[in-house]
Amino acid sequence: MTETTPADTPAVIATDTIAQFWAADERVRGAVTPNEADGTSLNGGPISTRGLSGFRRSAPALTPAERLHLELYGYVVIEGMLTPAEVDQLRGDIYAIERKFRSGDDLRTLRPAFVDPELLRTDTADNFRIHNLPHVAPSFFDYLTHPRIVGMTEELMGGRARLVRSDAHIRRPAANPDDEKYSSDNFHRLSRGQSGTTANGLYHFPFVKALTNLTDWTPEDGSPSVIPGSHKLPADLDEHAVIGAALGDPSLIHRVHAPAGSTLIYVESLLHSIGAIRSGRDQVMLLGGYAPHMFAAWAGMEPAAELVRRLPEEYQRFFLGWYSTYWSGINARSLADQVG
Repeated sequence: MTETTPADTPAVIATDTIAQFWAADERVRGAVTPNEADGTSLNGGPISTRGLSGFRRSAPALTPAERLHLELYGYVVIEGMLTPAEVDQLRGDIYAIERKFRSGDDLRTLRPAFVDPELLRTDTADNFRIHNLPHVAPSFFDYLTHPRIVGMTEELMGGRARLVRSDAHIRRPAANPDDEKYSSDNFHRLSRGQSGTTANGLYHFPFVKALTNLTDWTPEDGSPSVIPGSHKLPADLDEHAVIGAALGDPSLIHRVHAPAGSTLIYVESLLHSIGAIRSGRDQVMLLGGYAPHMFAAWAGMEPAAELVRRLPEEYQRFFLGWYSTYWSGINARSLADQVG
């Protein structure tokens, strides 16, 4: 029997080799000239529901208590980050794209966005995930450039950020939620081997994620779990031993429960997991990954050149990187400065 690959599936809007992703990245860089902003519409519609005259960041974006929570635990949950109307719009846009995908509509107009190829090969095919979102809909652009979300990630990194990944998820209840692969105890971290740094008494890390729930996170909805404080553990420490120790004492694991529209900001070196859904309800989420400007975007995550051409230079730098300038206003601020 021949296995179906993403390239064989017309509805998939993915290139399926790393070499092709790299080539696409180079085409984006070659096609975009800084300061070539020529309008705020794309494909006949608006890029954003906000004005693009200046890329605002909230400053400070974190309260002293929120920054202390991040310092101690490696994560913080901000309830009410999005309004109910924003939640409804984002959730509706994600479901609309999935409906087109399931009906076999040609989604190539959304390139370089792509549907997660792995979901088409496994028994999780009822789930849905699409990557590389800024150009797909104004709601996605506005979320990924949200003044407070970007501000929080920059305060945690200690410098200006660029977007390095983005994806939208629809997770559905598994036929057998007790299967070990759906366990909330499957902790992981992608930044093993990287290390953070301390400046002015505050911890900074070069890869930060903002995960927002568009449906409630309850104990029955497969909400995220973290091992608090694990973001500062040495890279050469046996992670299995750490996870085993945490599982032996439930107080060492924090389960995240929050109403729809809340945002989980966390350091990628934090051991984290997502659990099985037992409520029977879909879980819909949106994620942005942020890193300093000298970092490359993930494979396939470079933005659409047609989008970047239409943006002011500050937005172009946010999406493309190209330069590394640390923000002294962030690095100079200590927790004592915030409290004072």
